[in-house]
Amino acid sequence: MKCIALFILVLLSSCDEHFEVNELYGSYAAINYKNIFDTIQLKPQGIYRRRVFNKNTKLALEMDGRWSLEKNTVIHFGSYFLNLDRDIIKFPALIKDTLGGGGGLLETRNRTIRFCVGYYQGENCYQKVK
Repeated sequence: MKCIALFILVLLSSCDEHFEVNELYGSYAAINYKNIFDTIQLKPQGIYRRRVFNKNTKLALEMDGRWSLEKNTVIHFGSYFLNLDRDIIKFPALIKDTLGGGGGLLETRNRTIRFCVGYYQGENCYQKVK
């Protein structure tokens, strides 16, 4: 019985992640993209730098924006380009849509911080580059 209670306690505590702002600072790269290479660098004072390269490694977007941490588990971006790995060579107008915001739940997988910003869970994900 003690083993079951311990297992449940460990399971519940692992689901309740909290992040401090300073541990989020650094560079993040999009996961499993085929059409673009996308990076987000989280900086102090709630500033982020975004760089998006097309599949020919040409810089297509470089922008700065604002980010914040909400409830120690949710990252929110002010102006944000929601790319969803779309082909920006074929559809260059997509890159101009940076007015909307975005946000996602922060989590740790394999000791690496990651977040997803998309319409569906597990979509448009970024992980911290070590």
